[in-house]
Amino acid sequence: MERMGETAKASGLIVHTRNFKMRLEGPTSGKTGNLAVAIEVFEVVPSLYMVDVRKAFGDTLEYHKFYKSFCAYLTDIIWITPAEAENKQTMPLLGQ
Repeated sequence: MERMGETAKASGLIVHTRNFKMRLEGPTSGKTGNLAVAIEVFEVVPSLYMVDVRKAFGDTLEYHKFYKSFCAYLTDIIWITPAEAENKQTMPLLGQ
């Protein structure tokens, strides 16, 4: 939770944390209002957590931009299956 909060603050979002829930709010208004993101953390087993990240309010495109950059900062703690890792390595980049 702490690492996600630091990442959100670095992106310029206002962070509200309570228990295993976090609410991120954009300081400026977009096309459809301030972006608000809800994050909830679930403990699957003591060493594995599932994080639910969803748009609570605001522009969908702005949310997708936030989500991509948010995940990019957290790649070292995000677990992916070996099949997903293989697909990422073999997938060609757009424009090449």
